[in-house]
Amino acid sequence: MEKIKKYQKAIINVLNAYQRTSNTVETLLLADTTHHHYQVVEAGWQDADHYHYGILFHIHIKPTGKVVILENNTEDDLAEFLIDKGVLKSDIVINFIPERVRQSTGYAVA
Repeated sequence: MEKIKKYQKAIINVLNAYQRTSNTVETLLLADTTHHHYQVVEAGWQDADHYHYGILFHIHIKPTGKVVILENNTEDDLAEFLIDKGVLKSDIVINFIPERVRQSTGYAVA
């Protein structure tokens, strides 16, 4: 449980850096600290005719303590940011990389 709390704090710290608001689009951090799901979403009007809603990041901490990156819709290396905040590379699963390829990434397979 201690590891999960440590990782939760690291994730929230990293994702907080993405919160920003323009006049029309908000970037929001959604943190479910009970089920350990963390998202950054953008929502708002890009212009008078185009509403935008999109997930930038979605991370889940499994009961085992593995940090599973379910989505990363940016160019940023979210895994490296998490490592910089104390998450072990061996505890990070990049879920959108096919499982057969994960073993060559240096991150956890599952």
